[in-house]
Amino acid sequence: MGEHANAEGGTIAGPVPPEGAAPDGGRAAALGRASDALVAAADALCDLHAYADAARTLRTALSYWPAGTGDSRRRLDVLDRLARCAELCSEHAEAAALLAELADCRAASGDVAGLAAAARRLATVQEVRGDWPAALAARERAALAFNQAGMPGEAAIDRLAVAAHQRGAASYSTALATLSLAAADAAASGRDDLTLRVAGLRGNVVTRLGDAATGLADVREAIGTALRLELPVVAAELQQRLADALEHAGDYHGATEAYGAAYQYCDMHGADSVGHLCRACAAAVLFNRGEWDLAVAVCTEVLAEPGTAAHPRAVSGCLLGLITALRGAAADARPHLLSAAALSARIELVAVELLSAWGLAVLDADAGAVAAAADRLRSALALVTRTQERHYCVPMLQWAATFFIGAGLADDARACASALTSICEATGQPEAIATLAHVLGETLLAADPVAAGRELRRAAGMFGELRLPFAQAQAQLRAAQADAKVASVAPAASPDGVVGKPVTARELLANARQTVSRLDAGPLLQRCAQALAELAESAGTGPGGEVRDDRRQLRRKARDLAGLTARELDVMALVAGGNTSREVGAALFISPRTVEMHVQGTLLKLGCRTRAEAVRKLTELGALSA
Repeated sequence: MGEHANAEGGTIAGPVPPEGAAPDGGRAAALGRASDALVAAADALCDLHAYADAARTLRTALSYWPAGTGDSRRRLDVLDRLARCAELCSEHAEAAALLAELADCRAASGDVAGLAAAARRLATVQEVRGDWPAALAARERAALAFNQAGMPGEAAIDRLAVAAHQRGAASYSTALATLSLAAADAAASGRDDLTLRVAGLRGNVVTRLGDAATGLADVREAIGTALRLELPVVAAELQQRLADALEHAGDYHGATEAYGAAYQYCDMHGADSVGHLCRACAAAVLFNRGEWDLAVAVCTEVLAEPGTAAHPRAVSGCLLGLITALRGAAADARPHLLSAAALSARIELVAVELLSAWGLAVLDADAGAVAAAADRLRSALALVTRTQERHYCVPMLQWAATFFIGAGLADDARACASALTSICEATGQPEAIATLAHVLGETLLAADPVAAGRELRRAAGMFGELRLPFAQAQAQLRAAQADAKVASVAPAASPDGVVGKPVTARELLANARQTVSRLDAGPLLQRCAQALAELAESAGTGPGGEVRDDRRQLRRKARDLAGLTARELDVMALVAGGNTSREVGAALFISPRTVEMHVQGTLLKLGCRTRAEAVRKLTELGALSA
């Protein structure tokens, strides 16, 4: 007996006819009829969705295919069917081997259109398997064949897919080269939708490379053209590209509004897949802005929605896990982070690989597994240096440098500073510059705590101007600890770039503690409280200067009294401010229909007839006072 396709993609072979039983003459005709009957039986099995049984039947048909009949086209048709059955019953290795053979046979016969179709299918199978070098090579082969067949629009589609993956893998320069080819294909096809999609993705990549002015202008121009030409699906994709570009340009307020507008547009036009991605990516902006509760709600809802694609699922799981880890809930965080890490590695989504590694390092560090945390962060840093990722890694590098210094790993902290220096040179982003100041302060802490304090205070001031509360709180804590090392509470000096009234170490700690209390970042909150206690002890005073923030606790109590979910209370707080359902939806990244659902649920729970009556009752309960 021969062998079927194995996991390594070997050639399909079946039962070998006995020696001397060569299929010629009448025997060949009989085998041909038998093969036809087997193919018909396989078709019937496919109609019943019994794809594994159909595949076995087709393998038998192929193994007894009469040689020398000249009916190679018929054999290729059966090979095509078998590949489809293998795809549908998740026999991906066999499907890849069959499709590679099919593509080669089409090429040998001069059927370039058939070659293109087989190569595109092969690319999809390799993507499912996570074999991205093979997948991208198959896409390029498909694009070349489509062009040769006089179908440049189809070539542009494949090259757009390649460029989108290269962007996700943070290979931006390579993506631009691919997009240049895609632009030529799109122009040759005369299809406005493809030309605009290429322009939008190119503008997004240019922004990620640091030229925000050019990139944003290109994306906005593409959006305007798509709206004028009434191409709603294309416009939805381009609005997501714009929001992402604003995020990478450091305009978090603009990015939040753009993501909200993009999601509302997607909801209106039925572009659910882009809408899911908009919401997931918006959560990353909300995380940086310190709106952690809203980010958690958005990620939870995206993960719960049926049919969510791999990219938004990876982003949502990663951010949900990271926030939960920073809040100290290891048991809840770890499953999300491990799942996101595995998924992002399979689809080569570098940003999620980095953020997942950060979250898992947080859990390791909190559990006292210092070596494991250090290894995760070193691997993440290596990924940063071998790609062109320059945005999502920045907050991770701030946290990592503090961790490395605390663990006595100064060389690793200096490696973080080196990576940030390259990012600052490439992008000039204020957030990266502020983070570099923080990391430089960390590296100076042991040898020159006075200089370290100046750098950390400068970082805290810059983070405050940028409205990045978690980053600012970390810098404030470390600046105060630097002051403690020199046994002083010296005010910040304005020549070092600190803006505003100079503050003492105690005030820095109190401000940091108030911020992390609002974020519910338990582990960092404990470190702030400990630093305040140590500062008070060294000064010979009581633990004064602590800022108690019970707003979250009061809000939870009021919510429990009202019997509402956190999401219902968020909705009613915005309703109380006079916002329409559409405005509430835009603020919370949910559809107006979902807003109405939450409002109706609230009215039912409170026994109220109108929104105004519900708002009055919630105000009396104190649920809307925070």
